[in-house]
Amino acid sequence: EVNAYFAENEEAYAEAGVTKDGSKYYDVRHILIEVKNSSDSGDATYSEEDWAACQAEAQKILDDWKAGEATEDSFAALAMEKSADGGSSANGGLYEYLTAETNFVANFKAWYLDESRQIGDTGLVQSDYGYHIMYFSGSRDIWYAAAEGDMISEKVSALMPAAMEKH
Repeated sequence: EVNAYFAENEEAYAEAGVTKDGSKYYDVRHILIEVKNSSDSGDATYSEEDWAACQAEAQKILDDWKAGEATEDSFAALAMEKSADGGSSANGGLYEYLTAETNFVANFKAWYLDESRQIGDTGLVQSDYGYHIMYFSGSRDIWYAAAEGDMISEKVSALMPAAMEKH
């Protein structure tokens, strides 16, 4: 049904830059474990030991999660509790609608763009900020997401007058 809707409106989508070119949206959850400077120098440089400690902490959190319920919901709860990323921790570490053009740290972006990635995949990604414990929530074609949203919106709009009148 979504495919047919897109085909009926393909010209309008093309004008808006939405085509069946294989572009995708990606959804990921992450928990940022910040690297900490073990010296009292106060500068922002980190030793190999600082990075190793950060990686070990991230790996322990990931291993403990895997030993438990190991669901997306439990990962989201853990992100709310442990992540140092104030931009996503409140919503369970979730970033939605990421694309190949999203301006994210290269290693983070390379992880979610990996074509072999499957829902539920996890891993550690190092960035300038520390280690990210990653959870892949899924991907979908941009054209499909646009057409599905528009189709649902049209259907709801068509049903609203009768529903308003009835209630």
